[in-house]
Amino acid sequence: MFDTDKTSSSHGMGDRYHWAWGLIDFGNGTFQGAAHGMAHLWKAGLWLYPTSKTQFIARIDTIFNGAKKLTQKDGSLEEAFPNEGSYCVTALVAFDLLRTIDLLHTEVDTAQVQRWRTIVAPMVNYLKIADETHALISNHLATAVAALLRWHQLTGDALAENKACELLDRILHHQSQEGWFREYEGADPGYQTLCTYYLADVHQLRPDMDLLEPLRCSIRFLWHFAHPDGSFGGLYGSRCTRFYYPAGVAALAAEIPEAAALNAFMLNSIAQQSVVTLSAMDEPNFMPMFNAYVWAAKIIENSRFKQDIGSVTPILPCLNNQPLRKFFPSAGIWIDRGTAHYTIVNSRKGGVVCHFRKDHPAMINAGVVIRDSADRYGSSHAYSGTAVEEKDNQLKITAAIVAMPKQLPTPFHFMLIRILSLTIFKLFGPREWVKRKLVKLLITRQKQWPIKNQRTITLCEAIKIDDKTELRMGDQAAVGIDKFVPIHMASQGYWQIQDEKEPQ
Repeated sequence: MFDTDKTSSSHGMGDRYHWAWGLIDFGNGTFQGAAHGMAHLWKAGLWLYPTSKTQFIARIDTIFNGAKKLTQKDGSLEEAFPNEGSYCVTALVAFDLLRTIDLLHTEVDTAQVQRWRTIVAPMVNYLKIADETHALISNHLATAVAALLRWHQLTGDALAENKACELLDRILHHQSQEGWFREYEGADPGYQTLCTYYLADVHQLRPDMDLLEPLRCSIRFLWHFAHPDGSFGGLYGSRCTRFYYPAGVAALAAEIPEAAALNAFMLNSIAQQSVVTLSAMDEPNFMPMFNAYVWAAKIIENSRFKQDIGSVTPILPCLNNQPLRKFFPSAGIWIDRGTAHYTIVNSRKGGVVCHFRKDHPAMINAGVVIRDSADRYGSSHAYSGTAVEEKDNQLKITAAIVAMPKQLPTPFHFMLIRILSLTIFKLFGPREWVKRKLVKLLITRQKQWPIKNQRTITLCEAIKIDDKTELRMGDQAAVGIDKFVPIHMASQGYWQIQDEKEPQ
């Protein structure tokens, strides 16, 4: 991915769309985080190639230099457009480069360490003075916490520690008593594993911050969303993701029995590709998952950890055949388990259903889709006010039909973004205001249509779903659409092996 041509002005940059293809007018900084995973492999003795130490360090140095070139005057990095001031990507790259320094400081001289620190310093300064205000995204804030505390460990910078504590307090303040960390409007198990990855690093670095109990609560929520077929998460999450970042759970396995059980199960899922794996990642999400896989590999190489995994651990909820009915009211998620089935329903999202039945393909039903007379689409699958009635084995969920933002960007949209990037996006306030508007437009907007759907779910092995929708003149119910995502969410829809099976 990296430009290795020393005569190039983009030498050391990792975004090929920018430096090689020339299709975008900025470089996504995320790729520079590869130095972290590479350093982990090197130090753990897992590097596969006959590379000399001199050549390896030179390659890492090149990545640092590329990061320096991509850093803006205010210390920020970009991911989506010029002058974006991405708090998340700045934190991600700062964290990864600081972990690289920590891993390789004994491999290089003091002058090299100091030069690398100088490259990271502007990013940390940006993290100290800026903030992410367009939404509450816990995994982003956790990335910044981990980066700031790594910087504090390296330099003793008290302001960095103070900002880290402020952000950590925000994450924990919004952590539900049910254990989940907020991602936009609710719980998303996929992204919670990424949040756990960064918080596990903080826990190991700073045990004095008493994160073990919040992380224990997080794991005890998360382990319900490993499925009998080996998959994890899905459309019932706030961000509709079904990937799994293994490192945080693996790092906590020695302290939290439920983490040990989840880790052992998901290692097999990764091997079988029954969960979204590294090989299915697109480029923008590749680096953080690569780094998480490498850290997990390093943990699993530890012989003491292998012994712990083989010891007696709790039975994962999806593997236990004892009947269970469990409700997480704040998340709106119901778990129904029988001797031969495992069902997850999110009533806050109109009754999204994921049903797993022994020896059958998974049944996934995201709700009803309605097309109006103007060829616009709406669905019951949205975070909106829902009324739920539970009686015996039935759930009755009444949800509004909400418009689905499905518009693709046009040349006009790109032209507008570029004009803003050259002008008001250079100012923090206007830039954040536009980001908030984009989040509302593409993710959180609740433009309700004046019609509702009542979904009746009969919970049992042969689950039954009955929908009754109020239709207006010209409305039509779309037929044969069970799996869909109602919002703009780049991180949904990655491939796993179950996608090759005929749906139930």
